[in-house]
Amino acid sequence: MGTHARIGNGFILIDACAWLDQRVAGPRPDLTRDLHDWATQRPGATADVAASRPPRLGRYGWQQAVLAWCDARGHAGPDPSDPLAGPELISHEATRLDRDLWVARALTPDGHRIVVVQTEDDAPTVHDDHVTDSARWYDADTVDISCPNGHGWTWRSGRELLTADGSFTTLTVVFGPNLDAPFTRCRRCTGYETGHRSSPCRCDGSAWIVCPTCGHRCDVELPEH
Repeated sequence: MGTHARIGNGFILIDACAWLDQRVAGPRPDLTRDLHDWATQRPGATADVAASRPPRLGRYGWQQAVLAWCDARGHAGPDPSDPLAGPELISHEATRLDRDLWVARALTPDGHRIVVVQTEDDAPTVHDDHVTDSARWYDADTVDISCPNGHGWTWRSGRELLTADGSFTTLTVVFGPNLDAPFTRCRRCTGYETGHRSSPCRCDGSAWIVCPTCGHRCDVELPEH
């Protein structure tokens, strides 16, 4: 399968770390440390919280702390035309990413783009924001489908596809009307079960995506930006 995405048993999984690497320009340990210290020392912090590094605030406790930290440090919303709107919040749960992510995008007082990223229940970290188009932060599903013979499509979400020349199409048009499309079972496994093969296949049983043009097994990968 692809390096940063793979085909599961009827679903796609994207490596969340690789997805993030496409959108951040580098870590900001100074701001991460300031966030953690601020969350520990803020008024009302318990002794248990104050004694830990980073503090154990839980998923939603951290999210509230991030918003309060941004307000306290003057980190405004990423849209210069509406800085009073506060950080832009994006939550990815039940997407193709292999981990849940919560993101808060902001501008520092000197106009530098930053993003605070929380993975699952981990303490958040601060990064330089490499993305100017907010739409890329909202897209946690798009993958490229490709076969060894050069045929390929971009699968966004649902049944929407883009062809190699950027034209819109659908899974139904390209892979057929089966509701499981584009996934199919291994042909060797199916052949053994139907009596057309004398020995079982030794694959892992994962679903395949078979190229409708040439019949070869396809891979999936994160698109390059």
